Amino acid sequence: MLGALLQGEGEALAALRAQLAQASVVSRTHSGVGFMTRFAVPDSVPVIGPGAAPRLRPLMARHPQLAEPAEFVLQLREGRLASLEAFCFAGGWPADAEAFRVVD
Repeated sequence: MLGALLQGEGEALAALRAQLAQASVVSRTHSGVGFMTRFAVPDSVPVIGPGAAPRLRPLMARHPQLAEPAEFVLQLREGRLASLEAFCFAGGWPADAEAFRVVD
């Protein structure tokens, strides 16, 4: 899903993709209806300057075990990737994350 969230043209999205390539997962918390993943991006990777950050929209994705699409939200903090939050609106979070497909 991260790749789909960072698709597109422009320097800011390219910088975020470069950050993602170097990022590590600090933590992942499961809530039963989703998860929150926090990232650490090395200081050596360039940040996005103030006002240059792209508008990141939530991504909706379907899963065969969910009646409604789930939502994925990528958050930035001080020009760096900070976290990915995902949640479903009905039912519990599926165990097989590979079955998610982006809603067009």
